[in-house]
Amino acid sequence: MTIEELKIDDFELIQTLSQEKILAKGSFIDINLPPEQIIQEFQALSQARPKLRSLGIYSIISLRNVYIRLNHESCLKIVDQYIHGIGWHDLQYICFFDIQPSSIYIHIVFNRVTPLSKVIDIKCVGATWQQYEVLRQSCSMIIDNPINNQYLQRQCCNCCSN
Repeated sequence: MTIEELKIDDFELIQTLSQEKILAKGSFIDINLPPEQIIQEFQALSQARPKLRSLGIYSIISLRNVYIRLNHESCLKIVDQYIHGIGWHDLQYICFFDIQPSSIYIHIVFNRVTPLSKVIDIKCVGATWQQYEVLRQSCSMIIDNPINNQYLQRQCCNCCSN
């Protein structure tokens, strides 16, 4: 698993992600709005701090070689637990999924300005070991749950009792 974080100067990335990925979730935003309007909502919140240059943070979480099938709902749980675990649940964000057979890519665009007009320091960009630990725990809670535990299995040739 990897976490990549980049500072972004505008929210146009949302338009690109909305064309290429599955829109999964948002916070402090109506994800049913057209992408252009979502971008406007992000920009409007950022205007509370007009001198800000880097308006957002773009996080890419890569879960590779996943040995169980994680559905959309399981991925949402991982994202929720991760965002709460790193303390960014009070930020406006929008999340996109790219779910492939053995890999999951989670794309999150965060607004650095909170709804209370506070700002997340850009110095925090770059995943720390604590973030990796939160992500590991978030994944473990979902993967280790028997309800979600649908291991990818090979087709049996009926030569055994499996």
